[in-house]
Amino acid sequence: MDQKYWYVLAVLPIIFLFPVLDAKASGNPNLSVSAENPQFDSHFSGSMVVEVVVYDDAIRDTDKVKGEPDVTLNGNSLRMTQAANGNWYAYFANVEKAKIADSTVGLDGTGLDFGVFCGRDTADSVFGISLAETDGFAVPGPGGLDSFSNGESSFLPCTGSPTGVADYNNVVRNSKSINTNSNVPVGQIGLDKDAWPLIQLFSFGDVEIKYNPGGGRPSQKVMLAYDEIPNISLGKDREMYPENSKVFLTINDFQLNQDPTDEDSWTFDVDSSSPSVFYQAFDENGSDSANGGAGLVNLAPFLSSLGFEDNGKLLVNVGSVLELQSNDEQPTTSVSDGTRTFSQILTLVEDGPNSGIFDSESNGESNLGVLDDAPRGQAGTITYNRESMSILTGSSTASVSLQPSLIIAGDSLSSLTPGTEFEIVLTDPDQNISSGTKDNLDVFRDTAIIPTMRIGDPVTLEAVSDVNFFSLSTTALNLGDSADSSVPDENSAILHVDTSTVTNGGFEKISLNLGISASMLQSALIDSSGQNSAGTNWINYDLRSFENDLAVSDFSDTEFTLYFGSLGASPVTIVDSGDLGSPQGFVQLDDSDVRDIAGKSGTVFLVIDFDSSNDSGSVGMVSSKANSQPIVVDFFSFGERNRQDVNNSIYRFELEETSDDSSTFVGTLEYAVANQLNLSDPDFIQTIRPIDDDVRFIVVDRLVGDKGIKINYSDLGEVGVTILTSSQSDIDTSSGIITSDSASYRFGQPVTITLNDPDLNLKNDIVDIYLVTNDPGSANVDTVGNANGVLLEVLIKDMRYKRCVIDGIEHGGLGATGFSLVETGPSTGIFEGTFKMPSRICNKSGTELISSAGGSLDVRYFDSRDSSGNANIFSLLRSKSTGTSFSTFPQLSSDEIVRPLPGGVEEIILSG
Repeated sequence: MDQKYWYVLAVLPIIFLFPVLDAKASGNPNLSVSAENPQFDSHFSGSMVVEVVVYDDAIRDTDKVKGEPDVTLNGNSLRMTQAANGNWYAYFANVEKAKIADSTVGLDGTGLDFGVFCGRDTADSVFGISLAETDGFAVPGPGGLDSFSNGESSFLPCTGSPTGVADYNNVVRNSKSINTNSNVPVGQIGLDKDAWPLIQLFSFGDVEIKYNPGGGRPSQKVMLAYDEIPNISLGKDREMYPENSKVFLTINDFQLNQDPTDEDSWTFDVDSSSPSVFYQAFDENGSDSANGGAGLVNLAPFLSSLGFEDNGKLLVNVGSVLELQSNDEQPTTSVSDGTRTFSQILTLVEDGPNSGIFDSESNGESNLGVLDDAPRGQAGTITYNRESMSILTGSSTASVSLQPSLIIAGDSLSSLTPGTEFEIVLTDPDQNISSGTKDNLDVFRDTAIIPTMRIGDPVTLEAVSDVNFFSLSTTALNLGDSADSSVPDENSAILHVDTSTVTNGGFEKISLNLGISASMLQSALIDSSGQNSAGTNWINYDLRSFENDLAVSDFSDTEFTLYFGSLGASPVTIVDSGDLGSPQGFVQLDDSDVRDIAGKSGTVFLVIDFDSSNDSGSVGMVSSKANSQPIVVDFFSFGERNRQDVNNSIYRFELEETSDDSSTFVGTLEYAVANQLNLSDPDFIQTIRPIDDDVRFIVVDRLVGDKGIKINYSDLGEVGVTILTSSQSDIDTSSGIITSDSASYRFGQPVTITLNDPDLNLKNDIVDIYLVTNDPGSANVDTVGNANGVLLEVLIKDMRYKRCVIDGIEHGGLGATGFSLVETGPSTGIFEGTFKMPSRICNKSGTELISSAGGSLDVRYFDSRDSSGNANIFSLLRSKSTGTSFSTFPQLSSDEIVRPLPGGVEEIILSG
C-alpha cells in the first residue's frame, strides 16, 4: 500500500469521529442547532455565530404561504426565515461579544465583521419584520440605511430602506439563499432580502432553543452551555519524523469555528516572543481574504475580551528540526498588515463547516515540515492551549508518546518529582461567588484570594504608596491625579488600585512609590558583571485589570521606568517600547539596566507609560469603576551571586472551580531543576508560568525542611480573622546513574549510554533532549553541554573523545557521531544516547590519531545537584578516586577527580 492510501486511512477516522449532529440524530426530528456538538459538550463561547434550522415537511412548501415556526431562545422569539430549499433558518450571537468582534475590524468585510448593527426598536417597515425581542441585530451592509452603528457604538433604531449595495458580513459567509418566490412574502415572513443573512443578538448565559411545532406534536429543544470550550486538543499524525517529512497538525477547538456555514481559517504567527493571530487572512481555498493586508488585524490583544482562555494562540519552536512552509490553503509564507510583516506564519483551516477541527493539511501537503537535513534525535515543539507535544526526528525504533500527566489528588504533596504535574486543590465556599457559573481565582479579579508560593526574596508591590494617574505622557510627574491603593493580601502581594478618587477621563501613564530603597532592589538582582556571579533578572507583570476595566487595549508602546531618590530623578528604563505584547507577561531586564540600578540610591519609584511615543492620545479611560484594579509587578532573579544560589520568585495560582457551585478550585504545579547548562539561559527561564492555573517554576537547589516550598492561602475564617493556611512540601534532588549496554566493544559496534536522573526532566509533556557542543572554538566541544558548561563527556583511554585537525583534515569526536541524550519518553527522566565505537581517536594533545583498542571506555556525568544537594561528578567506571564537587563558573576539565557510583564496573574493555 503506497503512502497516499496510508494517509487516507489515518485521516478519515479523525474527520468522521465526531460528526455534527443532524436533527434526527440529536433526538429532535425537526430542529438542528449548529453548536450542539458532542465532541465539545454543546459548548460555545465568545462571538461565535450559531445557526438554527427547522426541517419540517408541514411548512416546507416554498410556493405556498406557510406560517413561521414558533422558535424561542430562552423564551424570547427567534425569528425564522425560509430559504429557497424550504427549510427555515436563523442566526444568533452574544450581543456584547459580537460588538467587540466587530470593533476589531480593520477593513469593511474582513476579519470578524458582523455587518452593521440596528437597535431592536427599529421600525417594522425598515426590514419588513419586528425584532423587538432581541437586544439588537446585524444586517450585511449599510446600503440605503441611516442611524446604523458598528461595534464601537451603542445601537440605534435604523431608518431608511436597505439596498444591498455592500455586504460586509464575514461571519456568515455561506448562508442558504432566501426564498424569493413571487407567490409568497420574501422568506415567508416578509423580510427584506437585503437584510439576509440576519444575525439576531441577545444577552445570555446558557441557552435553550425550543421549537413548538404545534398540531399536538411535542416541543423540541436544544440546551447549549455558553462557557469555556471543553475538550480542546492538539494532535499529530505520527510519533517520529524522518527527514523531509510533513507534519500534519490537528487542533480540535470549537471556538475557532466562528462561522457555522463555512470553513474558518486562522493564521498564527508562531514566534514565541510575540505570538499573533489573524482570522480569515486566507479563505479555505488559500485566497487573500484581507485585501492585500488592509484588513489584516492581529487579534492576539483581543482574545481575552473575545472570550478565549488559553486557546487562540499557537506557538512552534522549530529548533533545528522544523520548517514553516506553504500549501494550497496558505500559498505564502508571510503576511503583512501594511506596516509590519509576519514571517513565521502557520495557517490552520477547518476541515468542514461547523466541525471545530482545524488542520495544516491541504491536498496531501502541510505548511509545517521537517527539514531535509534535520539531525536525528532532536525535536521541535508545538504548543496550543497550554498543551505541548514534541516533533521528534529519527528513523530508529525509538518510541515517543505524550503520557498523561501524573496527578496527585488532595492537598498533601509529600513527594514531588521534577517535570511532573501535581494537582492543587482548594475548597473555599467564600470564593464560590456565583452558584450558577464556574468561578475562577483570577489575579485581575479584585475579590479573588490567590494561593501563592514564594521562593527567596522577590521584590513585589506590597509596599507601594502614592499611586498617580497622568492624562498625558508629557505631564510633569508632580501633577498626577492621586489614586488610593492597598494590598489586601500580603501573601499574594497584589496591589489594588482604586480609581474612584481619580478624575474621569483619559490617561496615558501612572506612577508608584515602590516603598523600597535602591539597596533593597539591588540585593534582589544579579549583576552578572560581579565576581563569580551570573544569571538573569526579570519583570513579571499583570495589568489585565487595566485592559478589562480601564480600556487599555494596546501595550506595545508601554515603557517601565524606575526613578531613584524622588519621582523624576535618576531614571532607568527597564522595559522599552516594543518589549510588551500583552497585558500579562514575563520580560527580561537588560544586564546594562541592572548595572545602572547598581549605581543608584534612595527610594525607588516606578512609572508605567502606556504611550511612550506620545503619539496616540489617551490609551486608557477612568470611568467611575466600582471595583478596584489589581495589578502585579515583580522582580525575579535566577543564577548565582558570589557562588551562592539565587532564586527570587513568586508564583500565583489562578485556580478554576471544578463545576458550578462546587466551591472546589483546582490547578497544577510543576517544576524543573536548573543545572549548569540552563541556569543562565533566558529561553529556559521563560518556560516558567508565574501566574496561571497550571503554575510552572524553577528550583536551583533542593528545598527541604524549613526551606520546603509553601503554597499559602489567606483564608478569612468563620470568626472573620484572616488565617494563613499552607500546604508544604519538600523538593529533593537526585544523583545521576550512568550505565552502558555492554562490558566490551569492538570497532564499529554501537555504544548505548543510559543516564538516569529525574532532575534532567524539565517538562512533563515533551521529550527533553541534551545535545553535543559542536563549536570547535568552545572549551566544551564534543561534550553534552553548551557554552555555559558540561553535562556529560565520553572518555576513551582516559581522554575526552574529542575532534582534532591533523594536516588540515578534521577528525571527528563525539559530535561527529550524531550523539545526543534523548529522554525515553515524556517525563521519564531516563536518557539514552548512541554512538559507533571508533577505531581511531585523537590523542590528548590532538597531534595524531591513535588506536582505541586495548583501552577503556568511561563516561562522566557532571551532576549539578546530587541527592544531597551538592554538585558532584559521577563516572561510569569503578575506580579508587575520591569524590569532588564542581562550580558552574570554571570550565570543566577532563582531569577532574571523579567519584564512581556504587555498582559500577571495573573496566569497559575496547578491542579491535
